[in-house]
Amino acid sequence: MGAQASATSPSPDAQVAFMEMLERVGAPCVPDTLAAAESDDPGPGEHPPARPSELLPVDEKPPTDAPSPTTTSEQPELNGVEACEGREHGKRITKALTGLDKPTTIQVRQELNNLGYVDSRIHVLTTERGVVRFYLDLRVMGGQLALKGTAAGKKTAVGAYACPAESACKPGR
Repeated sequence: MGAQASATSPSPDAQVAFMEMLERVGAPCVPDTLAAAESDDPGPGEHPPARPSELLPVDEKPPTDAPSPTTTSEQPELNGVEACEGREHGKRITKALTGLDKPTTIQVRQELNNLGYVDSRIHVLTTERGVVRFYLDLRVMGGQLALKGTAAGKKTAVGAYACPAESACKPGR
């Protein structure tokens, strides 16, 4: 017994409203860009080094923290901002869905829509033993944020997880 997501794309206005909601909910998670930005320009009285303090041998490559392109992680991980955004989305969804006496997929979809989540981002709404399960794909601009949740009256729970930006998001993975 599952409700299917609408096959149509959201209207441009709904998509803009969705993007604005994502920005608003995630705002507490993004550091102040002016305070966080560090300038590479030397300050007054500071002088940049004339040459590197330690030269690399010709045959060696500089160290890197980036993983090798051939290395793949079995499970992608959310970065700190996305993990924070996931918690913020989770709080507001949990608040909206907690207390639905006997939630149905229709009620859960309506509550998610009322919060600004568009049907094209709501996936796999199913009911099993009185518990509604749902998944939200919140990936934008290369992000990996997705949410999975259950609505069961007072036992509502929402958690964030990572979906690779370059592939289809498989619920719960």
